[in-house]
Amino acid sequence: MFFTPVVVAFVIMELLVLNLPINYKYYGQQLNSHSQEIELMGLGSSQMKCAFNPDFADVDAINLSSTSQHHKEDFHILKGTRKRLPNLKFLLLEVSFNHLELPHHPDDYWKNSVYLKYYDVNAFNRSIWFKDRLLILSNNRFYSRKLLEHYFFNSSTEKFNSYGFDTNNFYGTFKELDYDTSKINTNNFRIISREDLSIFKKNTDFLYEMLEYAKAENINVILCTLPLYKTYLKKRNPSVVRRRDSVLQMVQKQYSNVILLNRETDTIHFNEKDFLNENHLNPNGAKKFTALLNQKINGFD
Repeated sequence: MFFTPVVVAFVIMELLVLNLPINYKYYGQQLNSHSQEIELMGLGSSQMKCAFNPDFADVDAINLSSTSQHHKEDFHILKGTRKRLPNLKFLLLEVSFNHLELPHHPDDYWKNSVYLKYYDVNAFNRSIWFKDRLLILSNNRFYSRKLLEHYFFNSSTEKFNSYGFDTNNFYGTFKELDYDTSKINTNNFRIISREDLSIFKKNTDFLYEMLEYAKAENINVILCTLPLYKTYLKKRNPSVVRRRDSVLQMVQKQYSNVILLNRETDTIHFNEKDFLNENHLNPNGAKKFTALLNQKINGFD
């Protein structure tokens, strides 16, 4: 059988990608090796990825959060791994200030190949095709950059623990500014504050669907708002925050298996040295946040 140089190149790149020390790889290993013991699953976006370090959790835990991951992907992961996690008792679910007014990703979202490869979860809403299993094809730009960083430039600073948490994730905006509050207070940053009532309704209905599933599966849900730095807090859209908070209040009244871990405005426990940037914690902040999560878990009736 004859293979063209292009095919050979893609095969080689795919094999190199599979050998990358990447968080999803550690997530998958943890999921496979500790499926019988895991009691808590964390789901969410990069905010949750940076905030929850299972190494400090009081129960066996896994954090399957990742950058730009929304409730649609969260739900696929939850349902797709549920049967493998017989002792799952807690679901840590992110509901950031604008979470309910951000659109879900389409069915061909590139990370679906990641979930398939490392978690054995089909998030495509269709039968699997061969190309769905090829990571290099899912997001060539992302993986090409990772390949260059790891194999050619040796420039990656990531240091993952066995849970896939990056314990060296300190190199953000705040460190670049030497944690100088005067510089941080005048730093420009991007915040998404747009309003969309149609998306809000759709996403709220979707959240309720997730909560109904958790209730039927006897899973306790910890709905979480994650710490934000004070300059970020000031730029939030009040209407977006008010709608989100109204949903959280209603959910807490309707579901006995749901509690809130509301740390979005917590400027007492968290200061500038706990942040990577305006809306992400660094590993020091994650240790503090995970300690606060432990209090909620241990106090759950």
